[in-house]
Amino acid sequence: MAIRAIETVIGRYQTADPFLISQKLNVEIDWVNFGVHPLGETTYFKKQPIVLLNKRILYSPQRFFTMSHELGHVIMHEGFGGYQTGRLSYGVLERQANEFASGLIGMLYVEEHGTKPDTYGELVHEYGSPVDELD
Repeated sequence: MAIRAIETVIGRYQTADPFLISQKLNVEIDWVNFGVHPLGETTYFKKQPIVLLNKRILYSPQRFFTMSHELGHVIMHEGFGGYQTGRLSYGVLERQANEFASGLIGMLYVEEHGTKPDTYGELVHEYGSPVDELD
């Protein structure tokens, strides 16, 4: 499911940048003071998705993985409400959103560097991960 969604989104918008994709989808992004957790949350207002991102990660590479994760919810789980990215997140929908985010940031790396990362650590250093800053 995640692979198909990633292929469709990148094909349609010609980028793997989650912030540019969100802009093209007219997904509002608000930076809020959540404290330590959650890192991100997707909510809906009048059927329009709004992604809330923790100000704590505004200048951190983690913002890319977290935004990709929340975008995964917007794209793959349209109509469901109340997703959060953080240490208490769990379940099938969270796993699917993590798969989407991992694939999307992998493609973002290729887009920006012209090659695949040599290691998973290189990808995490550049864009964050599902486990960074969660404890």
